[in-house]
Amino acid sequence: MSLKEITADLHELAEHTPFMKAVFEKRLPIKVWEEWTYWRTMFYSAIEGKCQQGNLLEDLQGIKRALPLMQDYIEMRNGNWLPSKDCNNPALNEYLDYIHTLTPDQALAHLYVWHMGDLYGGQMIKKVIPAPTHHALEFEDANTLKSNLRAKLTDDLGTEARTAFEYAIKMLKAVYHE
Repeated sequence: MSLKEITADLHELAEHTPFMKAVFEKRLPIKVWEEWTYWRTMFYSAIEGKCQQGNLLEDLQGIKRALPLMQDYIEMRNGNWLPSKDCNNPALNEYLDYIHTLTPDQALAHLYVWHMGDLYGGQMIKKVIPAPTHHALEFEDANTLKSNLRAKLTDDLGTEARTAFEYAIKMLKAVYHE
C-alpha cells in the first residue's frame, strides 16, 4: 500500500476543512492566508531542517520552501517581516514541538505531506488566492522533484504521514474557523 493510499482518508478530511473550502470558493480572507503563510514558514523550516540533518534533501534540489514562503509573507505585508500577534497559536506551537522530536527519516513523511501538497494542490491554490506572489508554489522541475521524493519514500512512513495530516487538519481548523 502506498503512502497516498495509507493517508487517503485524512487527505480527504484535510481537503474538506472550512479553510480549504473557503480557499476554493474564493472567500478566504487574505489576512488568514497571510497568517497561514507565516505558519507554513515556521513548520516548513523545522521539517526541512530535520531532513537536512539526515542529508535527505541532497537530490531534491528545489524542494526547500521555507525561504520562498517567507518571501511571500513579506510581500503580502509590504516589506514587514514581523509577524502579527495572530501568528502565535497553540496548534502551530504544538506541531513545531512535535517536529523537534522527530528523526530525519520521520520528518521525511512530513516533507512528503506538505511538499507534495504544494506540488499538486498548491498549483490550483495559487490560481485562486489573490496574494501578490506565490514564490513557494513555483517549482523549476516539478516532475523530477516528485519522482526523486517518491524514490525516498517507504510504506513504513505511513504512520508518520498520517500524523502529519492530523496536524494539518488541526492547524487548518485553528487558523480559520467559520
